[in-house]
Amino acid sequence: MHILGIKNRTEDWKTAVYFSPLFGGNSNGLAERLGETPRPRPEDVILELFWKGMRDHLYARRIKKRSAKQALVDRYNRIFPNLLRDVKKFGDLQTPNPQNYDTSTDDRMDKLVDNLVNTEIDVVLETPNHLFIGEAKHEMRFGANGSYVLVHQLIRQYVLANILIDYLPDQIKKKVIPFVVGDDVGYLNRTAQVRFMIDQGWLKKENVLCWKEIRTSY
Repeated sequence: MHILGIKNRTEDWKTAVYFSPLFGGNSNGLAERLGETPRPRPEDVILELFWKGMRDHLYARRIKKRSAKQALVDRYNRIFPNLLRDVKKFGDLQTPNPQNYDTSTDDRMDKLVDNLVNTEIDVVLETPNHLFIGEAKHEMRFGANGSYVLVHQLIRQYVLANILIDYLPDQIKKKVIPFVVGDDVGYLNRTAQVRFMIDQGWLKKENVLCWKEIRTSY
């Protein structure tokens, strides 16, 4: 049934429909599919949808963006020192502005922090050793905004997750494992952002999934 007979085509709606059955201790099967071994206990997997981890962490610690700025920029430069070079070397990802992936000016540093604070990840599973971050796609393409420092959506999410884990106080360092779910795995694997993530060794090809594979994890 649809409201007023109109089908809801949004990615957020489809994500909620497919992933909501995994709440309540039912997400350990998906965690195992994504690379958690051995299969974790249900109580050891935490699932969240539409997660803005950096924004919420700063809020919880009552830290203003400007106060966190240098610490976050330092982590970006340390963890991803060659990101701009690697993006350009890959060749199929456009960097339309000089500020893209560059933090050499104060303004670009501010924009990097804004990117980190405002980045949302569709699906996140936390286990004792991993943080699985998922991007869900339905009819829409991967985002790329040339006005950002972190231009490309999948790269931006991966950078955010790694910087946040490093920034957390007294946090056991977890490995970030991305995954992507969409209508057509073949199409997803042909996109430049997915190919770059795989080329970097950040995304495993087996973690590019179709929607029905999420349902088989229930």
